[in-house]
Amino acid sequence: IYNCFLDACVQCGDFERASAHFEEMKRLSVVDTVGYNTLLKAYLSRGQTEEARNLVKEMTACGLSANKVTYNELLHDKVVTKDRRGMWSVVEEMQAAGVKPNSVTCSIILKSLTGYSQPADLSRVIELIDSIEESIDEVLFSSVIEACIRIKQMDLLSELMKRYRQRGGFVKLSAPTYGSMIKAYGQAGDVHRVQELWAEMQEQGVKPTSITLGCLTEALVVNNKAQEAWDLVRQQMEDEERRGCINTVIYSTVLKGFAVTRCMEKVFIVYEEMRASGIPCNTITYNTMLDACAKSYAMGRASKLLEDMAETCVEPDIITYSTIIKGYCVEGDVDRAFHVLAEMKKDGKFKPDEIMYNSILDGCAKQHRVDEALKVLDEMRASGIAPSNYTLSILVKVLGHARRLPQAFEMVESLSKQHGFRPNVQVYTCLVQACVHNRQLEKALSLHDTMVADVGCAVDDKFYAVLARGCLPMRQPLKSLEVVRAAYQLPGHGLAASARRDGRPVGVDAKALEEIASKLQAAGREEREAWSKLSGELEKSCGVRVSSECSPGAGRDAWRRHTVVGGRGRGGH
Repeated sequence: IYNCFLDACVQCGDFERASAHFEEMKRLSVVDTVGYNTLLKAYLSRGQTEEARNLVKEMTACGLSANKVTYNELLHDKVVTKDRRGMWSVVEEMQAAGVKPNSVTCSIILKSLTGYSQPADLSRVIELIDSIEESIDEVLFSSVIEACIRIKQMDLLSELMKRYRQRGGFVKLSAPTYGSMIKAYGQAGDVHRVQELWAEMQEQGVKPTSITLGCLTEALVVNNKAQEAWDLVRQQMEDEERRGCINTVIYSTVLKGFAVTRCMEKVFIVYEEMRASGIPCNTITYNTMLDACAKSYAMGRASKLLEDMAETCVEPDIITYSTIIKGYCVEGDVDRAFHVLAEMKKDGKFKPDEIMYNSILDGCAKQHRVDEALKVLDEMRASGIAPSNYTLSILVKVLGHARRLPQAFEMVESLSKQHGFRPNVQVYTCLVQACVHNRQLEKALSLHDTMVADVGCAVDDKFYAVLARGCLPMRQPLKSLEVVRAAYQLPGHGLAASARRDGRPVGVDAKALEEIASKLQAAGREEREAWSKLSGELEKSCGVRVSSECSPGAGRDAWRRHTVVGGRGRGGH
């Protein structure tokens, strides 16, 4: 009765009355471990850690031993306050007192483990679980599984499940728990384990839910097993009990699998099967298929999909329009893309975004439609859509091909200033290409120094590849070698010094080195000697070994045989 009243005071938040009642219990010598634990909980809930510790000492001095409840309360407090060291200190204190952890102890610790926790902490918890006397229930085992998934310790999870199966005390897991594991192993790329878990579910008689089947389908698709995912769906559709679990999301996942691999015939077979089975298609379903059409140069099939959308009252969204426009631009049908854009604006439901405008700009660039590209830019800015570095890269390509190099430079300067961003390495690379196209090599070389001086812009190997290659059609092979020297921080060039943020040389793309090596070895004596000297320095200083046998006719296989990059593969970076 005394303990019940004490607990009621604590539960109601009346700490003063609880304290007074506890003192009365001590005076009457009716206080026990339960009473101490109740007041301990009250102290900890109020953040009075020091008082809680003193209470435990007082309990011990009275001849009462702290039990599992005592230590679990202390442990819970450490977990709540994110005191990792304190948490393990309580566990050690508990073990030193001869009090064995129970499933509650382990559950409390497992809650503390996040994606940033150390794998060693998880291993320690599993050791505790192995030592507890009572049998493990699904709740605790599910907590272990979730912790393994959070910390990405899938090997540890596999070992744990194997160990418990061998003991014969393996708990029967639920469908959601299997779904979580299947999803995690799928993300880890362990298809074999995914298949094992599915087989285990079947053996254990665990009925899958639509979420479980969704996790399984996704796990197979992300690991390039779209055909297996489709076979699985068909098997479930043949089962009266499981047919209802197959939904739009699962079928759309299968569609995505075939769309990624551009198996267009299977995409449409799955689509027709989906419709015939009465599985409704949503906007995501159609967007997935339209994206597949766009990437596979199959926009001729897009019209039928749009008709089906209208027939089934599925409303297109901004992604639908963006995908269609991109698809037509990729196929070179820019006029059709302009028509879709006009129809969308006329409808008034959606406003064009940056992605959409960039797609049309890219289409104009590929067909050298300069004036139309500039009109699109004006419309884009008038709509309040700020151009990005990607937009700028496209415009530089358009103007460069049109021999309007000064305008390209002016465009980079004006747009970046007006919209508050700095040109990135992709923009500078496009400017170099434009300079080369307009036979302005010195201007291209000066861009290198401008970019290196911009601390916010990181030079990459592709930039050096474009610049070095650009020297060759200008009949400046020795300038090309200077660029390579600058890329690898070797002496003998007149360009500004550059490096990665960690100080290492940037290097040059391997294919560009192959081309430069071939061109110079096929040129005159001076060029061959210059290349021979550079290749020796590359090997000595950078670990890049380029064989003298690499000739114009040797091809890429010869390059692969004769080029060694300090044990790091091709490219020297």
